[in-house]
Amino acid sequence: MDSLKLIFVLNLVILLTQIDGRKACYEEDRKGLLELKSFLERQQVKGSDHVLLPSWVDDPTSDCCGWERVTCNSTTGRIVKLSLFNLNGLYCFAAVASDLPNWNLTLFQSFKELKALSLADNCMRWKEKQGYLRLQQLETLDLSNNGLTSSHLHSLKKLKSLKNLILLGNFFNGSFPARELSPFENLETLDLSMNLLRDSPTKFDSANSSKLKDVMLSWNYFKTDIMRFLGSLPLLKSLDLSWNNMEGTLSNQDLMPFRRLEVLDLSHNQLEGDIPQNIGKLYSLKALYLTDNLFNGALPVPGLCELRRLQVLDLHNNSFQGTLPPCLSNLTSLKILDLHDNLFSGSIALNSIPSQQFLQLLDISNNDFEGSFSLSSLFNHSKLEAVTLGSRGNKLQIDNGNQAGNPLFQLKELQLSNCNMKNAPHFLLNQHNLSWVDISHSMLNGALPSWLLENNTDLKSLSLRNNSFTGKLDPLPQHPISVMDVSYNYIDGHLPKDFGTILPNLEYLNLSYNFFEGELPPSICAMKSLSILDLSFNNLSGEVPKALVENCTDLVRLMLDHNNFHGEFFSSNFNLSNVIVLKLGDNAFTGSLITKREFYSGMVVFDVSNNNMTGEIPNGIDASVLLLQNNSFQGQIPCEAFHNAQVIDISHNFLSGPIPSCLSPDNFAQVLLLDLRNNGLSGNILPLVSLLPSVLKFLLLGNNLFSGLIPRHLCLLRETSIMDLSNNSFSGSLPSCLSDVAFGNSHDFSVEFMFSYEGNDRGVDVFYYVYKLDFVTKNSVLPYRGSILSYMSGLDLSCNNLTGAIPESLGKLTSLHALNLSHNRLTGFIPVSFSSLSQIESLDFSYNNLSGQVPSELVNLNFLAVFSVAHNNLSGRVPDKGQFATFGISSYEGNPFLSGLPSEKNRSQVVATPLPSDETEEKWYYVDRTSFFASFVATYCVVLLTLGAVLHINPYWRRRWSQFIENCIYSCYYFVVDALRKLATNSNN
Repeated sequence: MDSLKLIFVLNLVILLTQIDGRKACYEEDRKGLLELKSFLERQQVKGSDHVLLPSWVDDPTSDCCGWERVTCNSTTGRIVKLSLFNLNGLYCFAAVASDLPNWNLTLFQSFKELKALSLADNCMRWKEKQGYLRLQQLETLDLSNNGLTSSHLHSLKKLKSLKNLILLGNFFNGSFPARELSPFENLETLDLSMNLLRDSPTKFDSANSSKLKDVMLSWNYFKTDIMRFLGSLPLLKSLDLSWNNMEGTLSNQDLMPFRRLEVLDLSHNQLEGDIPQNIGKLYSLKALYLTDNLFNGALPVPGLCELRRLQVLDLHNNSFQGTLPPCLSNLTSLKILDLHDNLFSGSIALNSIPSQQFLQLLDISNNDFEGSFSLSSLFNHSKLEAVTLGSRGNKLQIDNGNQAGNPLFQLKELQLSNCNMKNAPHFLLNQHNLSWVDISHSMLNGALPSWLLENNTDLKSLSLRNNSFTGKLDPLPQHPISVMDVSYNYIDGHLPKDFGTILPNLEYLNLSYNFFEGELPPSICAMKSLSILDLSFNNLSGEVPKALVENCTDLVRLMLDHNNFHGEFFSSNFNLSNVIVLKLGDNAFTGSLITKREFYSGMVVFDVSNNNMTGEIPNGIDASVLLLQNNSFQGQIPCEAFHNAQVIDISHNFLSGPIPSCLSPDNFAQVLLLDLRNNGLSGNILPLVSLLPSVLKFLLLGNNLFSGLIPRHLCLLRETSIMDLSNNSFSGSLPSCLSDVAFGNSHDFSVEFMFSYEGNDRGVDVFYYVYKLDFVTKNSVLPYRGSILSYMSGLDLSCNNLTGAIPESLGKLTSLHALNLSHNRLTGFIPVSFSSLSQIESLDFSYNNLSGQVPSELVNLNFLAVFSVAHNNLSGRVPDKGQFATFGISSYEGNPFLSGLPSEKNRSQVVATPLPSDETEEKWYYVDRTSFFASFVATYCVVLLTLGAVLHINPYWRRRWSQFIENCIYSCYYFVVDALRKLATNSNN
């Protein structure tokens, strides 16, 4: 009887224990964790103040199942999961080899029932044959981002129960490691993404990997042959080969082995051609991703529409053409259809929209659709959550009027950008779950639909950009919206005084290109999370509230340009320490620039152009785009500046002095545009030119006081398209090596460049800068901007003291559009080689001492619109064919010995000049001798009388004239006699 009672009590204890569970982990596991922590502390980077695993304490009363990164079985109390990722906060590819912890795999042997172990992001290393990791229960092992190679897999081959192996972000290279993975017979998931693999193995025993279901090989260098290799895996359900090096076409043989495949991701490759017709044989396929390839042609109707189980079809950013096949409605399981950024055309037929039963996301925007599409055709899609429509060029007409009934769906996202709509969609009045609305670029007019804020309290983003909305912004309802863009409309009036308190959660606010007026309300800074504020191109006035520049410290982009603001912007309490895009141009700001070097650290765009700012340009000023033109800055160019600049424009100021000798190549290492025009800079430009990089596109130094020779170093700027050295005091001859400069012959020039940076909780933000500048051509100052600038090239050396002949080599500048050599002292002939300037539009040689003829070969210049050789010593008959038939007499005035000049009244009519009939070639000396001698005598008498009068009145000049005559008698006598003899001889002839 007693024994029965004892058995009953023991069973009861066991039962209670099982019901209650263990309240602490096993002592063996606790000691193992402490030993592991001790090891990690020894491996920690020297000098690090990071407290490692603070909850892991040597206290018997502390339950290690509650320690961070530890998960226990609630019943047995044994540790089943350790998440030891990123313990030291090291980034493996940036770490020094000596800092990498040398791990000992035997540290984990005490965790007998461990099923999941994550050691990701630890930069771990261990000797390849140090020992084996023996964890008989381990099913999941994550070793991503540790710098491992295929040889390290040898230490893991005892893990027979392993099902999931994650090795992404390591240094596996060469072939797919089939042999090294063969011991893992139970492996179901393998992730080798972000490695250096590129080849398929010659042999592969699929029996050893027969249980593999999910294989991730993205971000490697595989080609399409890897698909045939992996096709032998009998249970493969998911294959990710995105972001590889796949090129060429996808064949039927590539897809044939994957009949059981459920997910296929081939996005972000370079595959081209058509989708194979036998895609329809993949009957089990549920998700197909072919994003960002070069596919073209029409969709394979017989194949694609047979995928009745397909739930995700993502083909965006390719070149697919044709109309949407009606059979898409047969894809009754489809949840996501994304076809945006292709070349689909025609109308959107109602039967080409997939089944209304499951469809959740529809994106067919940025194609070439046209015609009309009624939004009411989607009203029966009850599961629809996101709709994106639109076409290039606003060719798609969205019919949103006379919509019968209400939709069955409640949308979360709606984008109708680049659509042609008469008014805002009426059905939105009944949508109350919207979080993202974009109806920009859609020709909408009328009052601003502020009711969208009232109806949708969860709305996070609203874009009404580039429409024709009118009215005022006030009143607005209180709302927690984060992103608001109503730029490029016709909204006017004052900004609400309580603007900041009405929309306190705004992070992005764009009101640019409207007609707002009045002062900027101080409440704007109540938007505590505001990181981007664009109020440019309005009529705002007054001073910028001090609260904005002192308290809005989260601002990253601030654009106030093209308004009527005045006063000092950079106050003593200026505190915009995080701003990296600051545009204040075209206002009336005064005062000087901030001198804190740290303010310019990391600056992308700094624009204070076209203001009334004064003072000196401070040391340390820097930005990728630095625009200081049209102010009153003075002093010298600072020595420590411009280190990261790609665009520097400090033209139209009062800078003076020579180029500082303290400048170094680092000052201009990346500069693409340098504009120093209209200042008072002086001296030789060689110190500056020797610092400029060979990639410089635009060099503009006109209207200064530079002197000396034009340095041959300019010829090293081989990528330059526009060079302006006009209105200086350069002397000497033209360097013949200027023919080595591109002047438009460079094909890698982009009219804009893009900056990306980390936004405040908004991921990577992007900002574009478009090149723009003014350049004198065709006798006018013309602005060049964006795509127009990419076609412009020019060389302006006018208004200097250049001498010598024009180099024949300049005729090699076949891409040059404008050449101005006027107002110099050049001599010699116009080079015949200039007939090779096939793209030239403006050619100006006026006000020089050129002689000889205007080369008749220049008539081949078919694009020449402006031509001037006025005020030279040219002779002979002017060309009258091609473009030269359109030039007026002003192009040739000041050359008395030219013949065949155009008429004043008719530009195309030529004045007849009689020539001797016995001569076949015009001679400059065939003139009317009677007229010549009469005009000569009259001019001579006038000069003598004037000279005599001056000498009679002024005794000082009378003495100077006597000294001059005495000095010239001996030096000039023989020269005058010889000249008169030659003149008499020519007259007799």
